[in-house]
Amino acid sequence: MTAPDCDNARPGLAVLLSGGGRTLANLLAKIEAGQLHAEVTTVISSRPGVRGLEIAAKAGIPAQVIERREFASDADFSRAIYGAVAPFRPALIICAGFLKRLVVPPEWHGRILNMHPALIPESGSHGHGFYGDRVHAAVLASGATVSGATVHIVDDEYDHGPVVLKEEVPILPGDAPADLAARVFAVECDLYPRAITRHLANLAKRDATANPSTSS
Repeated sequence: MTAPDCDNARPGLAVLLSGGGRTLANLLAKIEAGQLHAEVTTVISSRPGVRGLEIAAKAGIPAQVIERREFASDADFSRAIYGAVAPFRPALIICAGFLKRLVVPPEWHGRILNMHPALIPESGSHGHGFYGDRVHAAVLASGATVSGATVHIVDDEYDHGPVVLKEEVPILPGDAPADLAARVFAVECDLYPRAITRHLANLAKRDATANPSTSS
């Protein structure tokens, strides 16, 4: 497998999605506005015919569909994902509404990020089966007074791994799941680019320490 590359002038991002592509659209907008120093180099969707693929096509970004059902195991599916993104040498893989489990090999440890629309671990509304409005409904049912969004490093478990950044969102009287979802997504739009920027900087420092002869 081709090694990821963090030394590009504009670090490459491989975006994984499963649906409408709102997060992809937001990242592209932030890049265009100069608020995220990166480049989306490829998009992989776990489902065909989704709007996220249309967004990629309109932006001229190479994209393909890799469906979980075509593979015997999560490990085989994950290997296909990594094989598809390898030619683009991304510095990070960004999960953007990606609903499938990844098995993370050593060469990708610390180089895959996910956004979860609740606080991890405080909310308890994370893990397998917690996505979309299910998350917000569970948070509201818990009686919590705050929710939020969490960007974390992906490991072999759903919604698990070290937290990079998170931000609280107030829960208001009378909130329905859709109300809370809209408020959380508004926070996500700023939080994810900031987390990506921070994590890229941390990776650059880590790589410079590990390879001092290449950092002059």
